[in-house]
Amino acid sequence: MQDTDYIRRTIELARRGAALVSPGAMAGAVVVKDGVVAGEGFYTWDGIHHAEVLALLQAGEAARGATVYTSLEPCSHVGRTPPCAQVLIDAGVARVVTAMEDPNPKVNGKGLDMLRSAGIQVECGILKDEAARMNEAFLTHVTKTRPFGILKIAMTLDGKIATGHGESQWITTEESRTAVQGMRHTVDAVITGSGTFLKDRPQLTDRTGLPRRRELLRVVLDRQGRVEKMQGWLVVHGGFDTLHAELQERQVQSFMMECGPDLAFNALEAGIVDKIVVFVAPRILGGREVPAIGGSGFERLSDAIRLHDWTVTPGETDITITAYVHGNH
Repeated sequence: MQDTDYIRRTIELARRGAALVSPGAMAGAVVVKDGVVAGEGFYTWDGIHHAEVLALLQAGEAARGATVYTSLEPCSHVGRTPPCAQVLIDAGVARVVTAMEDPNPKVNGKGLDMLRSAGIQVECGILKDEAARMNEAFLTHVTKTRPFGILKIAMTLDGKIATGHGESQWITTEESRTAVQGMRHTVDAVITGSGTFLKDRPQLTDRTGLPRRRELLRVVLDRQGRVEKMQGWLVVHGGFDTLHAELQERQVQSFMMECGPDLAFNALEAGIVDKIVVFVAPRILGGREVPAIGGSGFERLSDAIRLHDWTVTPGETDITITAYVHGNH
């Protein structure tokens, strides 16, 4: 196996921490000695120990002279645990290969510098894009000091999210709805607007049955004062600044918006959405009502919100379009 194979394994391990690491990063580690995997580990918040430490504990004496692969740079500071870089040094490893540097200002290359200063061979950057995409919520949270925002849309081919009379269940297939549940499982909060909440009374729960460290925070953004306090929901009376403050207070690292067309546009325009996931059903409703994205819109084409890094994934019936919002918005 090559370095790339082992790094890919660290990313696979790291993903096991989905919904179990916030407000931290998913991380995985593999210890390899003489071409044999001697230890593996992945991080969870409640498990305290970082991935490298867990992998070293499993490897035992085999860690001395071994190569350690990690999906994220070993930490260099004292937090809830001692610095992982120092633990690797003390274990006597010969080489450390990591997918990417940790942009956290407390680390940001310092862990790799510690390892190099101790005479350990260090390589960084293998499958960097894949590792960064996996931790996109964490990276946004630590570099921009705000949650990573996802806008989810389920619509017909002609861009409608409901009929003119408001019927919307179900536009997409069960396969797509299962995928949405998977998305809810990976975020800390799900947000809807007061109009959607009062009309549809959505549950917006995580029904995957998979373990999560914190209960999914369900939020109603009520800018018109129409919703009273609701058990099991956080009702935010105000705009995006108030919402940001509430999410920051609760250490929300990521959220998904499942909302009506006006709130969807306003969120995009305000710049709180980083990623859009659209499930498109092969149906046409016609009419002028209930577009996927509404709001005031833009008068000039040059003002349009630009998307990048988009992919199209076919399903049994629906297709899924995933795109990232250009940083200018």
